[in-house]
Amino acid sequence: MLTLQVILICTLVVCFGSAFYWFVANWRIRRAMSLSISMKEGAGLPEPPEGWPTVAVVVPAHDEEELIERCARGIMNQSYPALRAVFVLDRCTDQTEARLRTLVKDDERISVLCIEDCPDDWAGKCNAAHHGAQLALEQGAEYLLFTDADTEFDLDLVRSSVALAIREEADLLSVLSTLTTTRWEEKIVQPVAILNLVRMHPTDLVNRRARPRAFANGQFMLFSRGIYEAIGGHEEVHEDLLEDIAFARSVRGHNGRGIIVNADGMLTVSMYESLQSMREGWKRIFIEVARRRPRRLVNWGVRSIAVGVLVPTIQAAALVLGVVLFNRGDHAALILALSAVGPGLLAQCLALHQFYRAAGTPLMGLLGYPLGCLIIGQLMLAGASDLRHGRPIRWGGREYVLTPR
Repeated sequence: MLTLQVILICTLVVCFGSAFYWFVANWRIRRAMSLSISMKEGAGLPEPPEGWPTVAVVVPAHDEEELIERCARGIMNQSYPALRAVFVLDRCTDQTEARLRTLVKDDERISVLCIEDCPDDWAGKCNAAHHGAQLALEQGAEYLLFTDADTEFDLDLVRSSVALAIREEADLLSVLSTLTTTRWEEKIVQPVAILNLVRMHPTDLVNRRARPRAFANGQFMLFSRGIYEAIGGHEEVHEDLLEDIAFARSVRGHNGRGIIVNADGMLTVSMYESLQSMREGWKRIFIEVARRRPRRLVNWGVRSIAVGVLVPTIQAAALVLGVVLFNRGDHAALILALSAVGPGLLAQCLALHQFYRAAGTPLMGLLGYPLGCLIIGQLMLAGASDLRHGRPIRWGGREYVLTPR
């Protein structure tokens, strides 16, 4: 009996620590949400006195025949009056070009570029975006908007984003997109990945004017022409597999202001077509966010598994021990177990409920949170192992061997 009591005390320490962790997380999520900017705020802002600036949307695309038409329609139907678009087809081997040209036909606002090669020292997406940006600048764009082919625009998205960029005096405006949730991995794995990313880059710290944290989402980056040219454009980040974070750091280094805005349904993205592609994609993202430091990835991976899998296991063990000791006459043991586990579970459910609701993720996904933490933790550890052993990262049709830093 004494042994069981000692084990119970150890589990209770972990349970009370978990409760504290999740109460703090709950407070941080509430604070970040209260200070966040919604894209819908831009819809009600007036036209600038000098009129709307010209915006060029640049869309790099590699074998996107299933999604390119949806993306193009969203851009072509924008309510924004001074809009152009450049689609850059990067070594496509499918029907992307044929479907795109059939759709855009004689729309003079739309340009289609096809490139057949990529320099060895350039990431493919950066190279394609660079070509598109050069054409957009030649056409006189005052703002450049880089987006992905798997995005779907609300009719007022460009207008709202430009209005918010002007109101906030932002040189770079990026968007936290609303992700599709049709497959199980989108409901269970992806929210955990996003939660980890947002934990590292809270929106309130990104958007503050004093000592902001550098962060951007490459699915939607709106640059003023001045800052894009000042930082050297895509040539500045051509070796980065995660050019959005690199851009954000460069903008901050040039005393520019970058902000992040919640899409709130105005920008929808289908990021990955399978669990395997999701694992590879998020592994690449976390490797770059960690600045290619294996130890940092290991710490994050262990933390994800500990918070999502180990702690719930210990909480369950504490309840079982409490019941066993209660049946042996130690009624206080069960009371202590309930008082330690209950607040922690409540705080965790409240924090995750807030985040999942804000992200537009079905709340049923909460039931798979431990599995999501396990998968994300494993891919972080795999990323650290890939860096240490020089295993290549495959992305955009190419393989890259990344050097640890």
